[in-house]
Amino acid sequence: MFRSSFVLVALLASAVAGFGLATAQPSTCPDAGCPDTCAAHEPVGGAAAPTDLSSQEARESYSLGTVFGGQLAGSLGEVDSAALLAGIADALGDETRLAPDEVAAALAGRQERELAAQREKVRELAERNKTAGDSYREEFGAQPDVVTLASGLQYKVLEAGDGKVPGPTDVVTVHYRGTLPDGTEFDSSYGQEPVVFPVDKVIPGWSEALQQMSAGSKWQVVIPPDLAYGEEGAGDFIEPNQTLVFEVELIEVG
Repeated sequence: MFRSSFVLVALLASAVAGFGLATAQPSTCPDAGCPDTCAAHEPVGGAAAPTDLSSQEARESYSLGTVFGGQLAGSLGEVDSAALLAGIADALGDETRLAPDEVAAALAGRQERELAAQREKVRELAERNKTAGDSYREEFGAQPDVVTLASGLQYKVLEAGDGKVPGPTDVVTVHYRGTLPDGTEFDSSYGQEPVVFPVDKVIPGWSEALQQMSAGSKWQVVIPPDLAYGEEGAGDFIEPNQTLVFEVELIEVG
């Protein structure tokens, strides 16, 4: 995150320099009638900001600034815009108000603050998902014909089979559909070839469920987070502490 932000700032500074643009500082001249030619009016960076966009160069420069500004706005998070522009202008003028070690310390502090905020956000999300998942599994477990195992794994037989029950080292062929408790589908093998894999090479909830099933059966399986992806989550849809719901059809063993 920070690497890309620094690159964008550097590119913006280069673009500003290349197109003759700089952020003018507020005038310090005490003479209200000054014709803007004294040293107090000289902008940092050595070039005045354009007052109109009538020339092609000005339009190109301004357009480039809007592109980089948009990228910066989406990647930097909360910043003091005036201080940010002052930093760019000072860098163009080769005279910054903070020493390199002060810059490094300020950016390190910002990074730590943002990482701490991100960790807190993930913690809160995991807690919400745990609470919602516990409630979902409690309601599901109260339904008729639902079996809750000692591990917390739950299943309901949709179609009974009479084939072989796989062991932990067997290879199985299955069709499946995975959803979140709210019904959002995050994965499915339907509409394509069934998947083939060893029983002991999938998440613990899957391994446990498969070793209870007979070939030819179809179950609805509800997996608590500690038997799924836990506090880490997986991909774009499976968040930390997410309860998962699967429809599993065991087609063949071996």
